[in-house]
Amino acid sequence: MTEINFYVSKEQGLDNRLAVVYRLLGMALKRNLCVHIHTGSETLSKNVDEFLWRNEASSFIPHSIISAEDRENENTSKPSKYEKVSISHDFEPIENCDYLINMSLERPSFFSRFTKVAEILDTEDEILTAGRKRYSFYRDRGYTLGYHKL
Repeated sequence: MTEINFYVSKEQGLDNRLAVVYRLLGMALKRNLCVHIHTGSETLSKNVDEFLWRNEASSFIPHSIISAEDRENENTSKPSKYEKVSISHDFEPIENCDYLINMSLERPSFFSRFTKVAEILDTEDEILTAGRKRYSFYRDRGYTLGYHKL
């Protein structure tokens, strides 16, 4: 069964949530996990992409943005063999992937195909309220849950 962890930044703002994502990506890649980052919008997908490009060259994380349109056009269905990280707001990975990082306000319908799920939150009202709803959903269905205040 999927293990779900909630990571709550005590600081509000997108950059703080992205810093949490970056840290989780680093740990996942050290364990050679395939990671999919689900965002709530094309804008947020681009923000994640830009954040990953802004970090030091010595710690660059190869990644790609994939959209449903790309899939329909068969331009790509997954990251290249050199990329272990995909980012999308409207694409469900067709390959088995180990780790889902959810930055969306909604619960991805495909979350249970992943071994681990990380829900990224901060103390902003809208984000925290949506996170509590997802936590209740997972808890009521018997998923193993973790909660980490950062």
